[in-house]
Amino acid sequence: MTLDVFLESADGFERDAAEAALARNGTAADSTLTTADGGDASVTIDDDGCVFVVKSLTQELAQILFDVAYSADLAILPADGSPTAIVPGDAEVDDELEPLYVETAGEVYDALRDSVRRKEESRGARQA
Repeated sequence: MTLDVFLESADGFERDAAEAALARNGTAADSTLTTADGGDASVTIDDDGCVFVVKSLTQELAQILFDVAYSADLAILPADGSPTAIVPGDAEVDDELEPLYVETAGEVYDALRDSVRRKEESRGARQA
């Protein structure tokens, strides 16, 4: 199961900050990211933010998501159908989103695992 994760801010997007955070983590924009613990995602940067298509969520991948989001003041928006925005740092989120403030990459990992679980449950309910 893949999970699309968007990193965005209601205040705008600082592409240079996001690219610098990715580079610090050994990744370029518009590339495939593989971590030592088995994390796997494709990364794309556009004019509005970053998109991670997560194929395998791991602690190291969550650390990179946390670092990029925190460094560029972005909220993490999992495309799981929920209105939750995972917010490390000071990112601004749209009024229709419910911010979930996090202070560590571990909290990002847990929140994204919950998103994957919700997506799987939703998918199972539609198939039944």
